[in-house]
Amino acid sequence: MISLTQKEIEDKINRFNWNFKVGDNIKYNLDEIFYLYKIKEEFCSNTKEKSFLNKHISITIVAIIEVIFHDFIVRLSEATNHFPAIIDDKKRNEIKKYINGGKIHFHSKRIGIKLLRIRNYSLSQIFKILQKFELLEQKDSPIYQTLEKVTHFRNRIHIYNWFDNFEINEKDVFTEKRLDELEKVLVYVISVMEVKYARP
Repeated sequence: MISLTQKEIEDKINRFNWNFKVGDNIKYNLDEIFYLYKIKEEFCSNTKEKSFLNKHISITIVAIIEVIFHDFIVRLSEATNHFPAIIDDKKRNEIKKYINGGKIHFHSKRIGIKLLRIRNYSLSQIFKILQKFELLEQKDSPIYQTLEKVTHFRNRIHIYNWFDNFEINEKDVFTEKRLDELEKVLVYVISVMEVKYARP
């Protein structure tokens, strides 16, 4: 179980979240996670039954981590007054140049125009940006290896397991221990983002 309550998580995310619709969708996914925890606690009578929910909880947690960081990259690209004050001007310019250099043309069917927007980075690419600009910790911090492992863990959703992520038998992959580690990563991500990158 995550060491923070759903409300605590939502309050922390509200302090740094950039796109408010993304924030609403994060809250929806938190509803799902905490509902699955409730089912696991109240309706699963044995370890095997509880383990059935671990994959779904894990994938949703990684999806939340991914959207938090993608939303952050968008903020780094778009923000002016709300650009994180902790980042100095030199690094700010380097970050904006890097992100803007990778922007793509996108035709929005919803509003009927072409836009220039940030690319749809893979989770691994997002983590490399965070490491390159030392946005979480210094470049050599083990947190970046941990986050890369999170990417492989999420990719284990593919039952064929083409890339040989973790064990061959899926029943051995989404364990309580790994879920516990992932929950700690989520708490770390939310806490660091709140402390370092809260909106003014």
